[in-house]
Amino acid sequence: MALLPLFGSAVWIYKKWGAILKWFGRRKLAGMKDYMAVNPPNYTFDNKGVKIVVVDDNPDDFPLDYLRSTFGQVAVFDKISLSEASKLVGYDLIFLDMTGVVKEDLKYGGLQLIKKVKELPDSPIVVAVSRARFDPTATDYFKIADDVLKKPLTEMKCEEVVLDLVKDKLSPFKAADIIDSEILGKSKNDREKDKMNNLVFSFLDKKISLDVLRAELLNSYRHLDTSLVVTNVQRIKAAYAP
Repeated sequence: MALLPLFGSAVWIYKKWGAILKWFGRRKLAGMKDYMAVNPPNYTFDNKGVKIVVVDDNPDDFPLDYLRSTFGQVAVFDKISLSEASKLVGYDLIFLDMTGVVKEDLKYGGLQLIKKVKELPDSPIVVAVSRARFDPTATDYFKIADDVLKKPLTEMKCEEVVLDLVKDKLSPFKAADIIDSEILGKSKNDREKDKMNNLVFSFLDKKISLDVLRAELLNSYRHLDTSLVVTNVQRIKAAYAP
């Protein structure tokens, strides 16, 4: 009779062995890249998920009809104010001219705007477009940009640069690298790093909501860039959608 409790425990452990192994394995995960290696996402790049904005005083220099038929969303601004830079949040890629587009400075305002764009949360990719390649000011402008194209732009060149740059930006694997770098770089010690990672894992495993994840990060880990982590973990979460 004394053996019955032991036998019952052994049966319980046997039945729960898969869950136990998963639990121990989870604790050993070093970060998002490890998580995704254990839980491969169902991810396929979709052109229609790409959001593009053209900021140019001569939008006819772009194959707009082609871009709209190829990608998900294409917006156009022929003029914009520096104070309106936040309107560009949420776009994946910006085609940005240096001259003639910023109301405060039609000649060189694009240089100030590109600096503001690069400070935005989850900064969009910026493709600089201009004819002023030999202007010293334009040199600084082009250095900040992710890529440079000469106008007018062909359909083939537009699609090529968008796909080359955006595929990497929208990849959940890129998002995993960003989160891992942020947590590893900002955590005070291994214990805190594990807590941060486990919080993100809990969201991905549907144990907590996005609001709870955001609140926990803001309350307990203010030294972490919460917006950066939340944006990228949502990108990873989307890769697991059916």
